Amino acid sequence: MRTKLILKLMFILGAVVDGTIAISWFLIASGWEIPNILNGHVGSGQDYQLAMYAGAMFMAGWTVLLAWGALKPIERRDLLLITSVFLFLSVIIEFVFFSNILGGAIFVFGVSKRLILSLLFTSAYFYSLKTNGS
Repeated sequence: MRTKLILKLMFILGAVVDGTIAISWFLIASGWEIPNILNGHVGSGQDYQLAMYAGAMFMAGWTVLLAWGALKPIERRDLLLITSVFLFLSVIIEFVFFSNILGGAIFVFGVSKRLILSLLFTSAYFYSLKTNGS
């Protein structure tokens, strides 16, 4: 029962975080000039708005997927590992390809947040395997 609760909490945490990001990206896509909450970048122009709209749609979809995972956390725990891998990859990609335009406290906070979430999701996943989901 404890494992199921831990997994469920991780799914809910992921859904809340992703949902918040999706909303902020929809606001950026609508023309609000606010910093991207993942990395602090403030972009402009229709190209950036279109990219944020596309990202927001995918983030909203992942929010629903994580909420769906919370309904049967043991059976769908693999979603947490997939989420963790992509969180970690997002940090690597930002450092490799966008380090010249990103930086500052918001960027460090965003990277830290994603690495902590990645660690939490991975830990919950492997803990659930160790305890056989009971």
